[in-house]
Amino acid sequence: MEAVRPNRAEFDLAALRHNLRELRALAGPESKIIAALKANAYGHGAAAVARALADDGDTFALATGSFEDALAIRGAGVDLPLLMFGGALPEAAPVLLAHNLIATVYDRAGAVAVSGAAAAAGKTAPVYIKVDAGLGRLGAPLPDALDFIREVRSLPNVRVEGVYTHLSFFDEVEREWARGRMRAFDGLLRDLEAAGIDVPVTQGLASSCMVSGLTSRGNAVCPGHLLYGVPSVAPSVADTSAFRPVLRSIRSRLIHAGPPKAGMRGAPERDLPSRIGVLPLGLADGYRPPLAGRSAYALVAGERAPIRGLSLEHLTLDLSALPAAGVGDEVVLLGESGGESISLADLAEWQGTRLHHVLMAFDRRLPAHYVDEERKPPA
Repeated sequence: MEAVRPNRAEFDLAALRHNLRELRALAGPESKIIAALKANAYGHGAAAVARALADDGDTFALATGSFEDALAIRGAGVDLPLLMFGGALPEAAPVLLAHNLIATVYDRAGAVAVSGAAAAAGKTAPVYIKVDAGLGRLGAPLPDALDFIREVRSLPNVRVEGVYTHLSFFDEVEREWARGRMRAFDGLLRDLEAAGIDVPVTQGLASSCMVSGLTSRGNAVCPGHLLYGVPSVAPSVADTSAFRPVLRSIRSRLIHAGPPKAGMRGAPERDLPSRIGVLPLGLADGYRPPLAGRSAYALVAGERAPIRGLSLEHLTLDLSALPAAGVGDEVVLLGESGGESISLADLAEWQGTRLHHVLMAFDRRLPAHYVDEERKPPA
């Protein structure tokens, strides 16, 4: 019941499909799109996002690193191929296969575990091989990748369905590094072709690469940030304005509006606001305080109300310039109100952090509401 705690995050599924169309234009008509739904679809709700993408029909496969999210996606009735990014121990292979999930392998232990689990289940299991082309985080080392792929192909009950890498970057210098590493990954793909090794899915390009004009021999792309309208590169690298934020708003309502209590902490008496407003939304709900010296505000009836305090479950506003504001009035913490707006970038700047860090702070902490200007919202 909203009156009990009137907070909500609102997500725009029409914006999601718009972003998918923009990504399709960048990828070209022949590329397979593997949608990255890691971290609960970047905090947007893995099940709802997966359902919307499946209904759209232009997504080849989904990918996540969370087993919990994978189960939620399957529970939503989505039967698209679902790739599990690296994150499970080898002994988890039987569980992944039991839920029709595709394992990522990047070392012999993981590959052998999938082979054994598939043999025990009496079937052949598809796997994707992750290659470390230079990011240094996870994957079979690029110089050893061809031999490793041959080894995995030789295992019983295993079918190498895909080979992929990940090269993320933000600025111009990192972009040129990624361009060179993508060429090296393309060298591996050429070697596979020369050796007569057919891999149905090959992927190196993700959001940053796609919007920045990098190319690859791969036949698939795996966008994440831009699918949700979250810029993944600096403005000097690429224009991402065509992408729309899927997180449309975060809203609450005033539960108190009036004079401050006597002895209000945090400012000399002369600096106290003449009126304060209180929201039932705080640190526990994912909101984070601004850095020292930075001011933040919320929107009440299209007017800015400075934030004066933040606790575990409450946020205090200065309503001195809003004498008409009262209990029950809507407050916008992200989104539009009247002619004013607060963006994800504003919150990140106030808090001194990155856009996806803000998203992760709110993830699963607020009731999610999905709106769709083109189609009926999901149940």
